[in-house]
Amino acid sequence: MRKFGFAAVAIAASLLGAAPAGAAALLTSDAGYTGPILDFGAYSGQFYVFTAGPLSLPGGITYSSESPGSVLGIGGYGLNGNGSSETTNIIGTNDPGAFVTLEFDTAVAMFGGGFNYAADGNGTPLYDAVIMRAFDDADVLIAEYDIGDLAPISTPGAVDAFAFRGIDGGGRLIKRFEFGGSYAILAAQATETGGVPEPGTWVLMILGFGAAGAMLRRRRLAPTAA
Repeated sequence: MRKFGFAAVAIAASLLGAAPAGAAALLTSDAGYTGPILDFGAYSGQFYVFTAGPLSLPGGITYSSESPGSVLGIGGYGLNGNGSSETTNIIGTNDPGAFVTLEFDTAVAMFGGGFNYAADGNGTPLYDAVIMRAFDDADVLIAEYDIGDLAPISTPGAVDAFAFRGIDGGGRLIKRFEFGGSYAILAAQATETGGVPEPGTWVLMILGFGAAGAMLRRRRLAPTAA
């Protein structure tokens, strides 16, 4: 069973995990996540495939990497002080200077999944610059985050431990999602939790709560029969 440790940090998009209109945001929780769920397809359950791709994954996603040493599948993948991945399907950079790219046939509003990255255990910046970024269909950068600094993960000695990280385009659709700059891994995404209610729905819910409260007050104030 995959383990996801959900961090709550100040840069979370909002109380509901979604970006405010017009502003991209780094997601650190799958609350309200409605993006695609990564399917490893033919590479699920297999020992690592070392490849730069491109490889087609189910759901209209194309994987590629700047390094032929990047991996898909299952196998021992050490993360310095953050333990290792052993039995989970992952995509791993396997190269501190390489970026992995996931390109979508149809652009998406948000994308994220279970991440972990090598802890800085040797005092060098090698493990610090863990970059996540998203581009639109015109190849214009939507957002870029150093998640090593903004959303660090601490799982000392853990096995198959991940924390949700992702990007909400804030109204701009994501055509390409990249991560890298360190030894980082992406596991299959957390299960979708269902859509966040639209603003109009929240208004109706609030009105409904108010009406219910009024009814309860009237019941409490109603005179009793003599």
